[in-house]
Amino acid sequence: MSFHSILREMLQSTPGAIGAVFLDQEGEAVETWAESVFDIGPEGLRAIGAYEGIFLSDLKRASERMAAGKLQRLTIEFEHAKVLSCDLKEGYYLVLVVASDANEGIAWQHLRVCRERLIKEL
Repeated sequence: MSFHSILREMLQSTPGAIGAVFLDQEGEAVETWAESVFDIGPEGLRAIGAYEGIFLSDLKRASERMAAGKLQRLTIEFEHAKVLSCDLKEGYYLVLVVASDANEGIAWQHLRVCRERLIKEL
């Protein structure tokens, strides 16, 4: 199955989903998918994903210095959206943007399934 199809299925099954981006170790988008009812678009997703990669890298370094263990996932909340992200493997990572009122637990469940599917395809 293609990366595009995996992202599309996650967004279509996640209530409140706005967009998703799958990125490589350099912060370059491998694949994006955005729901057409929102104006985020692929360029907006690429930008969010690239910045999220910077945040993840910084937090990983900080957690290593503190001996806090491996970073599992990151959520950033904004007034109108939440950005959820997690590592895949070999430096790849996944970012999901949902509406601020979306159920975060459900979003993380769908993100976990998508993560597992993407890892199998890598």
